[in-house]
Amino acid sequence: MNLTDLLKDLSNQAGVSGLSNALNAAKSCLSEFVDEVYIKNGSVIGSINGKYDYTILLDAHIDEIGMVVTSIEKNGFVRVSKIGAVDVRTLPAQPVNIWGKERITGIFCSTPPHLSKKDKDKEVPDITEMYIDTGLPAERLKEIVSPGDRVTFMQQAKQMLEGKLTGKSFDNRASVAALIETARKLKDKPPECNVVFLLSDQEELGCRGAKTAAFDLSPNEAIAVDVSFGDFPDVPAHKSGKLGNGPMIGISPVLSKSITEKIKQIAKSQNIKHQFEVMGGETSTNADVINLAKSGIPCGLVSIPLRNMHTTVEVICEEDVKNTAELLFAYVTSCGLNKGGQTNE
Repeated sequence: MNLTDLLKDLSNQAGVSGLSNALNAAKSCLSEFVDEVYIKNGSVIGSINGKYDYTILLDAHIDEIGMVVTSIEKNGFVRVSKIGAVDVRTLPAQPVNIWGKERITGIFCSTPPHLSKKDKDKEVPDITEMYIDTGLPAERLKEIVSPGDRVTFMQQAKQMLEGKLTGKSFDNRASVAALIETARKLKDKPPECNVVFLLSDQEELGCRGAKTAAFDLSPNEAIAVDVSFGDFPDVPAHKSGKLGNGPMIGISPVLSKSITEKIKQIAKSQNIKHQFEVMGGETSTNADVINLAKSGIPCGLVSIPLRNMHTTVEVICEEDVKNTAELLFAYVTSCGLNKGGQTNE
């Protein structure tokens, strides 16, 4: 599967926390390039064994935003609650899948403009005031759907011009694809250190998956890979990355300065297109919890620029994903911060 098809396939998978579709798809792809792969606590973990007793963790969260059924009204309409920071402005008239005993298609109801009140046109609706229509009466629907069932968006990924793609959940399946592409490259040139790939769950719910997995795996160092704000007319240039200009290297007081400097050095020496993202504190990524695991795990951050975050029409540039994989590959084949030492032999 080439990178374009991988990105589309991962984007199309349903993957809110509690659903295994995306996990199984990513595990299957990763299994071709690693020594071991398994699912634990909702996260996919794959590893490549090197000769040095030194481990670099590469993390990318695999979960997406979505919803959960809270109740079924007497008239058959479905109420939901958010899983993650769903942009409710985009929900009216949006098609969704409800994952009950069988998958059911639904549509978020939308008030016709002829009937909407002018004073409420600009108000952001509350999700508790929104309903999903499945076409089924309440009695029949309750046989299939129950409170707690997950709801996901139906948008299918599509190719755009100039190497760009659009779809749902490129936050953060674009980074998952970058990690799988890194593993593919390492298959041909195995690293001297151990490399662990963590496709973590529940980032959209507070970075829970990375927090527990980092504690369990206890790597010597880590790099979190996520997406960040892409260039757009309403987004200030100093707060966004330009699509097509490569991965954004995170710079922040909470990130390891040594890892950050080495990432910058490798990007420059290898002529890998890159840009920078400067933050004054927390990064709002898994890096914030990985570096607090156990007695502290040095952590860096690399992000892929993305437009329309937390919508069903997120936009990425495939070249940025390729360059992210190139950068990660170059970093781990250099053994990161490892100075050499005890081997696994």
